[in-house]
Amino acid sequence: MALVMTEDYAALVVGVDIALLVVGTVQILGHLKAASADARTLVAREDAALRVISDRLQAGEEPTPEELEAAAELSRPRVLLPTFGLMALSLLWAALSMALLISVTVTVFWAAAEDHGPTPLLASYTAWVTAISAVLLVLEALAQSAHLAHTLVDDDSQRAGMGPSLYNAALAKLHEYRSTQRQLPAQPSRNAQTTPDGSQQ
Repeated sequence: MALVMTEDYAALVVGVDIALLVVGTVQILGHLKAASADARTLVAREDAALRVISDRLQAGEEPTPEELEAAAELSRPRVLLPTFGLMALSLLWAALSMALLISVTVTVFWAAAEDHGPTPLLASYTAWVTAISAVLLVLEALAQSAHLAHTLVDDDSQRAGMGPSLYNAALAKLHEYRSTQRQLPAQPSRNAQTTPDGSQQ
């Protein structure tokens, strides 16, 4: 299918690309802010874990395996992956925002030209840039949801005063208990009253 520039298409692509530019700018700032907050949180947690180890060493004691594991957990790639993912999304949105800006600018100049032709190369460029940006917007929303779920689990484990592995083990045990309780037959209510003939009300 051959793509060509038309007046209607130019008006459509400029409107859509401007909207995507606004969204892209908001996403860049939001991802950078979230990545910065994640990095500060990880640094604070790592400092706290190292402080526990240093206190042990200053007291002439050896750190416990649990304390060493807690400090090592914070430097593992899977812990740092969400922060790196946010930074990568910010860079990708920055590149696409530049491409969108070029698309809008060139399309405006095309529309302003007195004898503009079909210009298939420009039509293909604007179509691909707009499509890729729209797809990224959907993928970014899914990635943000996954990051939020990860953050909620991590926050819950920290509030409970345990590491992620122990927190997940405790959750599994709780789910196992609930599943067992559902399979048990229903117990009579404590408020039920026994009638003289032995039945319960």
